[in-house]
Amino acid sequence: MAGIWIDIDIDAIAANYREVVKLVKPPARCMAVVKADAYGLGSVEVARTLAAEGCEAFAVTTVEEGLILRRHGINGIILVLGPALPQEWALALEEDLHLTVADAGVVFQLEQTCRNMSKKVQIHLKLETGMGRTGFGLQELEGLAELLLKSPHLEVAGVYTHFARAAQRDHEFTQRQYERFGAGVAALAGHGIVPGWKHVCNSGAFLDYPEYHHDFVRVGTLLIGHVPGPGFNDRLTLKDPWAAKTNILYVHRVPKGTHVGYQSIYKTKTETNLALIPAGYADGFGVVPHLVPQGGWDLVKIIIKNIASLFGLTLGKERIELQGRSVRVAGKIGMQLTVLDVGQVNCAPGDEVKIPLRRTLANPRLLRQYWRGGRIYAKRTLTEEGVFLVQAE
Repeated sequence: MAGIWIDIDIDAIAANYREVVKLVKPPARCMAVVKADAYGLGSVEVARTLAAEGCEAFAVTTVEEGLILRRHGINGIILVLGPALPQEWALALEEDLHLTVADAGVVFQLEQTCRNMSKKVQIHLKLETGMGRTGFGLQELEGLAELLLKSPHLEVAGVYTHFARAAQRDHEFTQRQYERFGAGVAALAGHGIVPGWKHVCNSGAFLDYPEYHHDFVRVGTLLIGHVPGPGFNDRLTLKDPWAAKTNILYVHRVPKGTHVGYQSIYKTKTETNLALIPAGYADGFGVVPHLVPQGGWDLVKIIIKNIASLFGLTLGKERIELQGRSVRVAGKIGMQLTVLDVGQVNCAPGDEVKIPLRRTLANPRLLRQYWRGGRIYAKRTLTEEGVFLVQAE
């Protein structure tokens, strides 16, 4: 198989969901966050798997993401977390998506759209408690309540907030956010608005604050096999469903002192084997997010990792694997081709290499192969028209 492909273990995702559900405090339920194409794993297949496990609610960022789920047979609650544009409302109403309302300015216009369509919409009110992104402040709630009481087509299904530091386990800041949330809920009730559901927990808060579980916990990171931060490593047993792979295209043996790649920054220290793989920045290989240091020691670690990468060394969990051994990039990662220094490993064109490819940075056109019970049951590709195709095996 040429190029890069991604193997996704659906059984691992189902197992992770079962691990999460064990810790959900009744009467709360799990709202699976499948935004950003389920963090690159494929929102439709992930949602289908979770629905089969009993999941009844899903969260996405955009209306488009919600429509994709609906049109592929995902029933139940689908909450759009991000602000929706007026031109998207009609489609959202037709597919019974739940919409987030975080701005009083949209209430009248959304009510008008619903009235014109003779439809009601389930809305969730977003309270701003410390994330600094979207949501109502405490001082806005009286005016909001007056508008909602005059909007019979807007049914307030839920109220929620988003914790900013739960992954860093900053308990004091998170607790202050929760106190503000409680004050906001009380203020709404005092003005005649009592939402049906409350939900505040992301993956980090879900693990640390069972008393905050309320009606739903919004879990995404845990379902794809990651903990929100190193402090959560021993809290539950997760499986990694993701493996990005490619094949070697070309192998040649070179003498000591051979320069490799652009700017000749890499020089072999001994006679060695070099292997070429069809992977590079265009695929998301070697692309990393900009990380803001969380303190002095974190800054030191980032600097050390960057210095190590200059010499072709990878520190941490991410590794390139060939025949179960860790190998390194020789020189710079290219746009579509990258050279590996595989040392004395005896390899040949066609041999499989496992590469570290971040889920949300992987090119969406890369083939996804879905595994269940030890076999491939479906494949997904992105066509030139931008349509995902899932083909059963």
